[in-house]
Amino acid sequence: MKRVLIVILALTTLAAARDKKPKAQPGPYIFTSKASAQTLKALIVQANLKEGYALDSDDPLQFRFSKPAQMPPIGALFMASNACPDMTTKKVWSYTLAELNGTTKVTVQPLWEYPDDYCKTQTQVQIWSQTEEITAFQAMLDKAPTSNASAPTSSPAPVSTAVAPASTPTVVADQQQITKQHAACLELAKDNPSITCK
Repeated sequence: MKRVLIVILALTTLAAARDKKPKAQPGPYIFTSKASAQTLKALIVQANLKEGYALDSDDPLQFRFSKPAQMPPIGALFMASNACPDMTTKKVWSYTLAELNGTTKVTVQPLWEYPDDYCKTQTQVQIWSQTEEITAFQAMLDKAPTSNASAPTSSPAPVSTAVAPASTPTVVADQQQITKQHAACLELAKDNPSITCK
């Protein structure tokens, strides 16, 4: 009887210790870099193409890649349908870049895209649980070249007072881009309740 109690105590202690480990959280995952959005986009595109992903959509600050892949067994068994021969399950990576005050924020959202029983495309958030991959991605962003080019030595031409400052159209364009990004996020979140848009 004492042995049984000791075994039960040992198992519950191990289970409690296992549950205390931090669990990987679903995305989106946020990264930052001092490099420009254009520089980071080029690096991300190159890395994904090297891994065999295809570029599905390509806007200046929002783009996504996918490649056919097998979902984990539970998802493949209960969510993805095999009844749609012309549709495949895909691993999808969406990226959104935003530059502000010399820092570029990179938002990464990994997803599974799969056919349901009615041959409609569904999405499921993918948990990025490989900490070494997350660390390597941030390291790639940290190593990205920043544009610290010095200004030319010749003096700039004087600006006419009749010309409006160039920053006004940029602010309007930035606000329009943010609105577009938010609308795209809401569209994605419509089919996937685990995605929250800020």
